[in-house]
Amino acid sequence: MKDRYRLIHDACCIIIIAFLFTFQPLSAQPEISPLQAGRTPYGIVYYLPKTTVTFHLLVEKQTYTPGEYARYAERYLGLAGIMQKTQTSHKLVNCSFTSTGIRDTTKCYTVRLKGKTETTECRMSDDGVLLAVNDEPLSLTTHQPFRPSKRQRSAYSPQQLLSAEVLAAGSTAKRAELTARQIQELRERRQQLASGEADEMPQDEQQLQLMLREIDGQCDALLTLFTGTIRRDTTETTVEFCPDKEIECNVVFRLSRQLGIVDKDDLSGIPFYVSVKNLHPSNFGLPEDKRQEGFYVNVPGMARLTVFQEEQQLATFDIPMAQFGFVELRDGSLFKRHLTHMQLHPATGAVVRMHSDVE
Repeated sequence: MKDRYRLIHDACCIIIIAFLFTFQPLSAQPEISPLQAGRTPYGIVYYLPKTTVTFHLLVEKQTYTPGEYARYAERYLGLAGIMQKTQTSHKLVNCSFTSTGIRDTTKCYTVRLKGKTETTECRMSDDGVLLAVNDEPLSLTTHQPFRPSKRQRSAYSPQQLLSAEVLAAGSTAKRAELTARQIQELRERRQQLASGEADEMPQDEQQLQLMLREIDGQCDALLTLFTGTIRRDTTETTVEFCPDKEIECNVVFRLSRQLGIVDKDDLSGIPFYVSVKNLHPSNFGLPEDKRQEGFYVNVPGMARLTVFQEEQQLATFDIPMAQFGFVELRDGSLFKRHLTHMQLHPATGAVVRMHSDVE
């Protein structure tokens, strides 16, 4: 009986040990790191890019500040609905894009150089993407960051236009009443000038227009004491997007009325979506043998990116993207016979220029 229990005990121990060895923690699994690009004993290791899109979003921040006499706007000027509190809002005013290339770890290749081709010079980006062979990398026009124009100061300050009677008034309500009266007097004078009924009319049309513009400026400045002021500031925000497949509807960023552009996971903002459609699908895949006597290059496909918010379409871009195309080999014999120059597009990995020096 004891032998039977001992056998059962030993069997349970074996099962437990086997279970522990089978279900090891994931952290113990070795991580595979990308190959180091550059010259190796086996040849030159390089990567081709996949295309990433950077959206450049211009967002206008609008800040409303109520006037000193906002509560009296309806009483003295008949202006209804004037807001009494400071308010801030943001809106998207423009959306553009630029494309760049990043290393595609699924497209790592080794080119074997022999004989004359051993002196071949390969130019690569910092992350090992092939940019040129026996040539200078293509220089792309970089995006120019948005720079707001210099803010123009108003020619008239409402505080400097107030009459001595207004400044001497003892209460806000009285100052508002007198300021409204001053605005009305300016309007009446403008009407007299425009109709030619003023006691002192200007000598020519040019002087008349100058006087009318001056009255309009003073009147508008005084009105801000009732209607308040609106300040608009435009800033640029960038959002990166790198699709690997077609997408029907994907949140790319959110816009909060109070905060502006927020993270796509921040539910305080209204979602903006992007769809991606491959315009020319192909059946070509990645080459099986990645070590050849030649250089692999991308043949990008065209993709259509559409940015929209609910039912409103904001922008549509047709753009070549490496991940929607295929890879082809530029045979190594081209580089053996003559010194061949090849220049690739940094964002797509496509051949931009290729020629040989024929002796």
